[in-house]
Amino acid sequence: MIKPSTKSGTAAGMRDNYKKATVEMLILHLLSTKPMYVYEMIQAFESRSSGQYRVTTLYPAIYRLLKFGYIREHGKKVSEDNRLRRFYAISEPGKMYLESLRADFYRLSEGVRLILED
Repeated sequence: MIKPSTKSGTAAGMRDNYKKATVEMLILHLLSTKPMYVYEMIQAFESRSSGQYRVTTLYPAIYRLLKFGYIREHGKKVSEDNRLRRFYAISEPGKMYLESLRADFYRLSEGVRLILED
């Protein structure tokens, strides 16, 4: 019997794994349009996906992308409500990584589509 807290083997588990697999690509895509701060990215995910792609935090992915040099800090600004916002921008290596991720994503998505149509 599956424990209620376990998502493996459920549609919710598939959604979580899908998000983990695509979040870096989507962050890089957003940052390829303009520098953004984290909460702005979270809002963009939700609005651009009509509420279908929701995340509560992006920090683990942001830290990974920073570590590998795919994004960089683009400045800081204090908001009207006195919050410090760190803006991030995509780097040149990040642009190349994004293109690689995009190509793999489209190829794999097409393969899945072909399997499901069979």
